[in-house]
Parts: sequence; structure tokens; C-alpha cells
Amino acid sequence: MEIRKGTKDDLTEIMKIVQKTVSIMESEGNDQWNRTYPREQVFLSDVEAGSLYTAIYEGNVAGSITVDQIQAEEYKNASWRKDEPCFVFHRLAVDPEIRGEGIASRLIEFAEKHAVKNGIPYMRTDTYSLNKKAQKLFEKNGYVKTGTIWMDRDNPFYCYDKLLD
Repeated sequence: MEIRKGTKDDLTEIMKIVQKTVSIMESEGNDQWNRTYPREQVFLSDVEAGSLYTAIYEGNVAGSITVDQIQAEEYKNASWRKDEPCFVFHRLAVDPEIRGEGIASRLIEFAEKHAVKNGIPYMRTDTYSLNKKAQKLFEKNGYVKTGTIWMDRDNPFYCYDKLLD
């Protein structure tokens, strides 16, 4: 598997992955992602900012992750283990048809290496409280749940961070 900078050419495949993921989330009663978020424009903005990374597995787009230092406004009210610069990963998506191959964990590992390479050994992320799969994934990858925040949903989001060496 290869992870590289995302391009505009990846967006059609990424949006297919998002649509499949939204269908699964809906069937599980999880409205973190829906028919209006995330839209292609959000991923295009990530490409233009140079923060979208694409996983290529067996020659095809298999997933993506956005890695940057942009924190939601709500992060200011969150409990974090450190109050210092960090990298954040967002919009982690893997094609549901090939889940179980370790792609999500490898994308997270890539984000962590990117942070360390840039001199900031601290990661943050969040996920919706109804997104049990993401919570398990983060915990499996060494992230610690530090608290909750409220965004634009009926249920809270859980904050996670990881101290990197």
C-alpha cells in the first residue's frame, strides 16, 4: 500500500467511499456523516491546502485522511492532556469493501509520522459518540479519550489525543 498526497483526480473515488460509508452509518443509526457532509468541496479544499493524503491499495484509491493543524472552534472547550501545538486528523475514510486490511491504522500512523517529521509530536482528533467503530480504531491505535465536546449534532463528540515519541 502507498500513501501519497491527494489530488483532484482522487475525489471521484473518495466521494464513492464517502457515499458507501454514509449508507453504513445510516444503517447503524450514526449520523456523524450524512448526505450533506462531507461534500466534495471539503475534500477539494483539503487538496488545495495540501493536507489530503490518499491510500492506494492494489492500484486503487482505498481511503483518505486529512492531516493539518486546524482545530474546530469547539476544541478550545475540550479537555486535552497537553496545551501545546498539535496536528489533527480529520475525515478518515476507508472503502468499506476492503476494511480489515489495516488501511485505517496505516493512515493514522502516516498522520503521526507526518506530525513528528514536522516537529510536533502530539495528535488530536474527535469522533461522534455514536461512531463506535472509530472509537475502537482510535483506542486500538493508542489514542486516549480525553473528554467530550458538542458540535452540530444531538449527541456529543469524543475527543482523543496521543503523545508521540
